[in-house]
Amino acid sequence: MDKKICIIVGHGKSKSGGYDSGAVSRDGRYHEFRIAKEIAKYAADYLGCSLMNYDGDLYLTDRIKAVNAADYDFVAEIHLNAGGGKGTEVFYYNGSPTGLKTATAIAEEISSELNVRNRGAKVRLNDNGRDYFAIIRDTKPTAILVETVFIDNDEELSVIKTADGQKRCGEAIGRALEKSLGTAKAETGFRVKINAKSLYIRSGAGTGYKSVGIVKNGETHSISATDAAGAWGRLADGRGWISLNSKYIGRL
Repeated sequence: MDKKICIIVGHGKSKSGGYDSGAVSRDGRYHEFRIAKEIAKYAADYLGCSLMNYDGDLYLTDRIKAVNAADYDFVAEIHLNAGGGKGTEVFYYNGSPTGLKTATAIAEEISSELNVRNRGAKVRLNDNGRDYFAIIRDTKPTAILVETVFIDNDEELSVIKTADGQKRCGEAIGRALEKSLGTAKAETGFRVKINAKSLYIRSGAGTGYKSVGIVKNGETHSISATDAAGAWGRLADGRGWISLNSKYIGRL
């Protein structure tokens, strides 16, 4: 049975409403959020699944609310590490076999693809014995937090700052989720004609995401990916997602 997956970009919007870069490189030129968003996009494109917070418009609590308002089976939030270490590590929900399985698979896949140290699947608890990371602790579906590589390690940064490195990392995450969750890649590369008077474009695959525009009756559009259920399609022009309900669109 296919799983409904959401890939989330960490950071972007601060608690006060400003910009939260997350960690930065030693020279200050490269930001965790800006690199993580591209890795997340490649992972979501590989799987044909939902992508959240690419524009950095959702603070942590907003991301958790959006996840809990949807019906995802699994979520993965993408980050870069910092603090002088090396390698990749993935945090999972304490006591979750699915979390452990997927976290282990992702760490192994990134380590192999990027030739970095595998720091493994990990659990981090707070002083109350609960999971430390809110995206893991407070979301309804199984969640993991992927610390891809260390942004303050110049050798790892030299790979991950490039579009090729980001693509390789994102697709490694996608492959690991595909294998560990048994998720088939969604259908891609077809065209649709809009039959409704107008149809909202959403920032993600579902009505819980904000409207970012409309498509109009009679227009034709290319779909680059669908969500796992095949209910929503991502517009190939990058504007967002539209419903693929046969009441609103016809396939060409």
